[in-house]
Amino acid sequence: MSEMGFSQLYYTSCERGLAGHPGLQFNAATPGVRPEVMTAVEEMTGYEPPPSLAYGASAAAIATAPVNLCYQPGTTKTPATMLAQVAFVGTDYSRRFGNYFAHTLVTSNPADFGEVLPIELWGSALWTREPVDDPDLPVLGGLTPGGLDRDAVAAFVTAHRGERHLPALLTAIDLALRPEGRRVVVVERDAAAVAAWIAAASYLLPRESVRRMSFATYEHQPRFSGMHVVGTLAESEVSRAAFDTYHLFDFVADEISQIDVHPMAAHLAYMGVESAELLWRQARELADGSEEGLDGWYPVVMADAGTDAVVVAPWLAAHARRLEAETVERIGSLLDVSGCSLDALARLAQATEAVGATGFAEQVELAWARKFIETAPSGGTLPVRSVPARQEVAVALAERLPLADARAAAALLHWAEECAIRVPDDVQHQTGARAIGPAVWEEGAEAWLVPLLRSWPGVRGGVVAHISASVHNRLSDVIGLLSSELAPLLRLREDGGLAVAVLLADVKTGRIQPVHALARLALSGQVQPDVLILLWPDGWTHHDALLLLDNVEKSLFCRPPLLQWLNEALLSPASGGDTYERLCAKVLEEPVVGVLPRETVKQVNARFEAASLVDGMVRARSEQQFGHAMDEFIGVYRGTRNERRRGELMTVLVDKAAEVPPEWFALLYARLQDVRDAYRSAAQPSLDPRQADPAVAADLLTVARYLGDVVGVRGINAMRMELHEQTLPAVRKWPRPLVRQVVELLRRRGPQDLARWFADESRAFAGNPLARFLLGQMRSRERRR
Repeated sequence: MSEMGFSQLYYTSCERGLAGHPGLQFNAATPGVRPEVMTAVEEMTGYEPPPSLAYGASAAAIATAPVNLCYQPGTTKTPATMLAQVAFVGTDYSRRFGNYFAHTLVTSNPADFGEVLPIELWGSALWTREPVDDPDLPVLGGLTPGGLDRDAVAAFVTAHRGERHLPALLTAIDLALRPEGRRVVVVERDAAAVAAWIAAASYLLPRESVRRMSFATYEHQPRFSGMHVVGTLAESEVSRAAFDTYHLFDFVADEISQIDVHPMAAHLAYMGVESAELLWRQARELADGSEEGLDGWYPVVMADAGTDAVVVAPWLAAHARRLEAETVERIGSLLDVSGCSLDALARLAQATEAVGATGFAEQVELAWARKFIETAPSGGTLPVRSVPARQEVAVALAERLPLADARAAAALLHWAEECAIRVPDDVQHQTGARAIGPAVWEEGAEAWLVPLLRSWPGVRGGVVAHISASVHNRLSDVIGLLSSELAPLLRLREDGGLAVAVLLADVKTGRIQPVHALARLALSGQVQPDVLILLWPDGWTHHDALLLLDNVEKSLFCRPPLLQWLNEALLSPASGGDTYERLCAKVLEEPVVGVLPRETVKQVNARFEAASLVDGMVRARSEQQFGHAMDEFIGVYRGTRNERRRGELMTVLVDKAAEVPPEWFALLYARLQDVRDAYRSAAQPSLDPRQADPAVAADLLTVARYLGDVVGVRGINAMRMELHEQTLPAVRKWPRPLVRQVVELLRRRGPQDLARWFADESRAFAGNPLARFLLGQMRSRERRR
C-alpha cells in the first residue's frame, strides 16, 4: 500500500483480472495492497440490487440503481481505511445479470483525506465503473469532492419533512459509535437522499466522530450490515421487529425509533449545517483534545455559546487553569450560573479566583451566596469576599432569616458568622422568635441550639420571646424546658412572662409544695385550669382540699376552676381517718358553701352530721356518756329513710370503730343489725391470707369476747358465734408469724382471759395446706386411740 495517497482497487465480474481467469474478481489494483486488505474490500463491497431491478431491466432502469458509497475507517484488526463506490452495471462479459462494479480507495493514513469528508466523495468524478486492461492502478494523490457541500445539504434538510428528526438522527449516530451501540438504518426514496442525511450528520457531528463513522448509502439487507449507518430503500428488506438491534429512521414512511434526544444534538440541529463549521472551529479553540462524542463536546460547545451553565460550570472549573483568565472571563460573561448546584458553584468560584478571573469569580460567588441563602443546606460553605457581594448578601440574609425554618436559619447564621457578615439586632430577634424559637420543642435540639445561641445574643432574645408567647398553649413543654441546658443560657427564670412555668417547674423538682405554689399563683386573682392539672394530675385529695382552703384566697373557691375542683374532691369517696370529716366541717364554715351544688352541700351536711354523731361516741369518757351518744346515733339512724344518708352514717361509724373502746362498741354492735353487717363486711378483706391484718383479727375476737358481757339483748351467743366463725377459720390459714402477732396484740390490749384462750386455741393452727393436712392426720390417729 502506498505511503502517501490512496491505493485503488477495481472489483467486478470480468474476463481478465488478477485472478487469472474469468469471473468475479479484482480487475486491477495498485501494486502493494496486502491480501488481507483485498479480502476486507471484497467483503465490504458486495452488492444486491433492489427487487425492482429484475432480469432484463433496461439500461435506463439500471442507470437509476442505487449507488452504495461505503466507508470503513481503519481498525486495530484492519488498519486500512477504505472508501468505495459500488455501482450496479447489469450484465457481465457473459451476459449474466447481476454484475456490479466496486471502485475502492485504500489508505493507511486517514490524514490523506485532508479536509475532505468521506461522504463528500458522493458523485465525485474520480469514480469509474469500467474495467481496464492494465492490472496495475496508480496511486491516487488527491480527492475531488462531488456535488454534496454544506449549501446543498442545508437546502436538502430544510426542504425535507424529516427535518424535525435530525436531532434524533444525530443522537442515534453518536450512540452507534459507542461500544455495543446500535447501528442506524436510514430508509429513503433513493441512495442520494441517504447520502444527504449522512452528509448532514457529517457536517454537524464532531470531526473525530465523523472520521470513525462507517457508513453505506445502500444495502439491500441492512440487518446484516456491519456499518454504523446504513441506507436502504423502502422496497428493501427492513424488519420492523428488529428495533432492538438498530435505530430505524424511515424518512419515506416518516417513522423513527423512539430515542431520547441528546441536548447537544438538539443544539447542533438548531444551529444548522451552514453554521456548524464556525461552531466547531470556535469549540476546538477551547478543547484539550480529550473530547469524544456528544457527551465530551457538549460542555465545550455550550461554553462557547454561553448557554447551559449547569453543564458548562463543572467543565470550566476543571479547565480554568488551562484556559487562563481572559478566556474564563469571556465565557463567564455569557453564562447565567444561577441554576447551578452549590457544589458546582463553589468549585467554579475557587477555580476562577485561582486563575485571576476576578470579575467572573465575584459573579459566581454571588450566585452561590444567593442559592445558599435560598436553600440553606447542610454541608460546606463558601466565603464571600467582594464588597458588592457582601452588601447584597447582608440584605438577602435580613429578608430570608426570619422566614426560614429552624435548620435553615441555623445554617445561614453559621455562615454569616464565618463570613463576618453583620446581622442587625432586630433581624436576629425576629429570627429567634419566628425561625429558631419553634425548634426548642424538638427532641434533641439542644445539641445544635446551644452552640448557635451562644454566638447570637439577639437570637436568644427572640427565642425567649417565642417561649414566653407559647406558655399558655405549651405550659407543660415550657416547664420541661426550664430543666434543660437551654434554661440558663436563655435566662428563662428571669423572664416575667414565665413566672407561672418557673413556679410549676419548682413543684416538679420538689423545691416547693403544690399547695404553696397555688397559693402564690392565686395572688394574681386568677388560676388557669391547665395549671391545676399540672399541679394535681389526679385531682385533689381531701387533704389537698383542706390545706388549700386554709392557704388560698377564699373568694377564688367561689368561681371556676377552683369551685369545680373542690366539688369533685367533696364528691370523691372518703378514705380512712377523719380528713374528710374535717374538710366537710371546713367547707360549712366557708363562703363556698353558698355556691356549691345542692347535692354536694347535702352530702357535706350528711357527712358532717354523721361525723358529729360518731364523734359523740368516740369522745365519750364514761359508759353512761357513750350510752347517751349511742342512743342518739341509733335514733337518728333508724329515723332516717334516705339510704344515702344511712350509708354515710354507717361508713363514718365503721371508719372510726377502732377509736371506740371495744367493750362499748360491743353494746352498739349488739343493738343494731346494720352495724354488725357493715362491721363484718369491712373486716372480711383483711382476713384473706394474701392481705392478712392481725389487728383486724384481734378487733373481731375482742368484740366477740365483750359481747359475752352484754345483757338484755337476745341472740348474743349467736352474734359471738358469727364473729368466731368469720375469724377463726380464716386465721387458721395464716402463716404462723401472723398468728403470733394476733396473740401479742390480745395480750397487750386484754382482756387477758381472751389472750390466754386464743393462745391455747392457736397452738393447733398450721399456716399452710401441708401443715394443716399433717395436723389433721395426727388428730385423727389420736381420736382412733
